[in-house]
Amino acid sequence: MKKILYLFLALLLPALIFVFLKFAGKNEFNIPVYHAEGVKDQPPGCDQSYSTPYRIVGSLIGMTFRSANVIMFPSKGLDIPKFESKINDEFGQGTVQLFPIGKLSNDEPLTDQWKKCVFLLNDPFQTVLIDSVGSIRGYYDLRTREEEDRLRVELKILLKRY
Repeated sequence: MKKILYLFLALLLPALIFVFLKFAGKNEFNIPVYHAEGVKDQPPGCDQSYSTPYRIVGSLIGMTFRSANVIMFPSKGLDIPKFESKINDEFGQGTVQLFPIGKLSNDEPLTDQWKKCVFLLNDPFQTVLIDSVGSIRGYYDLRTREEEDRLRVELKILLKRY
């Protein structure tokens, strides 16, 4: 009789924990805001002043930001059209604003200085996630599957929460 009671309790305890967490627990995910305290280490060769918190001004680069913006710079091994197709299939056409950048909107060539000084982008990263107010939410190297998956998860969180 004791064995049956112990077995019952051993099975009941995980079930009670599961039920408690299901109804009382809440999953909460936050995407960090990069440079919220300002740009601490100014990239070498950049002589511009940075605001606190640092935000990218969309009009400066000819863009109007929506809730989720992915800015991609050409890089060897990065298939931008394939990635755009995946994102549009997963989130719907136009839900995520994708900016594959080679030139600015006024046909000014985009130099490495722009990537370093405006987007604060360093190697090996070539993709930046920006929210609607211009805050940087992540840096990614989309040549690896793990980074691509991380971007997709963070896009889901950003679209759902903000």
